Amino acid sequence: MKQMFGTAEFICSAGHVKEMPPPAGDEFAVMGRSNVGKSSFINHVCADHGLARTSKRPGTTVCANLFKLDGSLYWVDLPGYGFARTSGRERDRWSALIRDYCVQRSNLAGIIWLVDIRHIGVAIDGEAYAWLQRLKKPVLPVLAKADKLSVSERQRRAREFMGVFGGFVEPVPYSIHEHVSRERFWMRFEAWRNTIKH
Repeated sequence: MKQMFGTAEFICSAGHVKEMPPPAGDEFAVMGRSNVGKSSFINHVCADHGLARTSKRPGTTVCANLFKLDGSLYWVDLPGYGFARTSGRERDRWSALIRDYCVQRSNLAGIIWLVDIRHIGVAIDGEAYAWLQRLKKPVLPVLAKADKLSVSERQRRAREFMGVFGGFVEPVPYSIHEHVSRERFWMRFEAWRNTIKH
């Protein structure tokens, strides 16, 4: 499959919504708990391993990182939720940034929600799910770290996800070690994006 954009580009990091540039096109937030691999997912799906900063230590993403994928498509890598090894004040700032961005950003078109395929239904994801339902923004779930499971087990976990987190579209299993995951994701993303356009 041909890649849907030219070269992905890092635009800026913002610790608060007011620090972000004026809206310029459709934005999609990438959200998930702190050790789910959001930055690795972004690098792999954009075919640029140096695009988003990654680390073996959870909690590396502490700001909203804005990326431009083409003339009208932007992604925002939000801080991971649920990381305990930091100060309460810093966790509160991350939570406020996630909340304020999702509520206040006028061009937020939808949310790409990463969940660890091996751990469906953990409490912190349950809290995020309840909040996402109240937010009432379109959500495309991605089941990260799919390479840890067999194909049949991936399918079972996808069904389990739909049973636990009903109300969203079918999740996309994803592995950063499989090129086919990239192709599959972009096909699903484009189809999903077309259904939510006004």
